[in-house]
Amino acid sequence: MHVDNPDRFGEQRGTGARALALLAVAVCLAGCSRATTEAQSRLAPAASLSYIGAWGVKGDGPGQMSEPVDIATDSVGDAYIVDAESHYVEKFDRRGTPLLAFEEDGIKHPQAITVDSGGAIYVTDSGRASAIVFLPSGDRYREIRLNRRTNLEDPLDIAVEDDGTIHILDADAGRVFTYSPRFRLLRAWVPIADGPNPKVRAKAVANGFDGFLYMADPEDNRILRFTGEGRFFAALSPNSDGSIRKLSDRIAVGRGYVFAMDADGRMLHVFSTDGRSVLDADLAPELGQAKRLAPALALGSQKELLVLDAPEARVLRYQLSF
Repeated sequence: MHVDNPDRFGEQRGTGARALALLAVAVCLAGCSRATTEAQSRLAPAASLSYIGAWGVKGDGPGQMSEPVDIATDSVGDAYIVDAESHYVEKFDRRGTPLLAFEEDGIKHPQAITVDSGGAIYVTDSGRASAIVFLPSGDRYREIRLNRRTNLEDPLDIAVEDDGTIHILDADAGRVFTYSPRFRLLRAWVPIADGPNPKVRAKAVANGFDGFLYMADPEDNRILRFTGEGRFFAALSPNSDGSIRKLSDRIAVGRGYVFAMDADGRMLHVFSTDGRSVLDADLAPELGQAKRLAPALALGSQKELLVLDAPEARVLRYQLSF
C-alpha cells in the first residue's frame, strides 16, 4: 500500500480513534443515565391517592353512625368506630359491612379509639378520666383510671404498642401515662423536645409501629417522635421545604409515612417519617369546600386510607400508590 504522507495518515488515524472513543463514552453515559433514570422511576413512582368510595348509614342503631368521633383499624383492615351520641362501639369490614356493635352504658364522653395487636379495643372517656378496655367480642374487660379530675373539654388520646404497652395522652395536663400490658402504671412523663422550643403541647398520640410514638402539636405546627420510654428523638416540620402547611391534631402513622390533616379540614399532608414531604392531596371533592373540623384518619391493610366524615356519618376510602 502506498502512502503519500505518513505523518498525515497517522494524524487522521489518531483523530479517528479519539472520535470513536468519545462516541463510545457518550453512548455509555447516555445509556447509564437512561438506565439510572429508568431505575429511579421504577423504585420511586410518584405518590398518589385515589378515591374509591364511601360507606356508612346515619342513625342511632347498631351498624349505624350518629355522631362518630374516631376511627381505628386492626391488622386485617377492619374498622372500629366510637360514637359520642349513641355510645356504640362498632366494627366494620373494609367495605363497611357491620361485624360487631355493642353499647357501653358506663361511657360518658368517648373521644378516641384504638385496637391492639390481639384485637382488644380501647376507648378513652374524658367524662370518666379513663380508658375502657374491651375484649375482641365486645365484652368489657378493664378500666384504666387516670388520677385526675374529670374534664369533658380535656382531650384524651391513646396508643398501644405491638407488645401491649399502653400510652394515654392527657393533653390538658401535658402528660403521658404509660402502662404495662398488665395495666400497671410504669411512668407518667412530660413530653419535652430538644432545641429552641422544648415545650410540647401535644393533642394526639399514635403508635408508629417502628418503635416510636408520634405526637401532634398543632399549636407549634409540628409532629414529634419519642421513644416508648419518653425520650425525644426528632421533630417533623411541615414547612421545611418552603411550603405553607398548617397541621391539625388528626394524624395516622404507618407504612413508613405520617398522614396529617390540615387545620382547614380538607387538605391531607403525607410525610416520610424523617420529615420529607411526599404528598399534598385536596379531599374537598369528597368532604366539601367549607372549612370544617379535621376528620379522623386510619390506615387499612390493603394500602387504603380511611377518612371519617363525621358530619355525614360515613367513611371515605382512598387507595394509596406508595
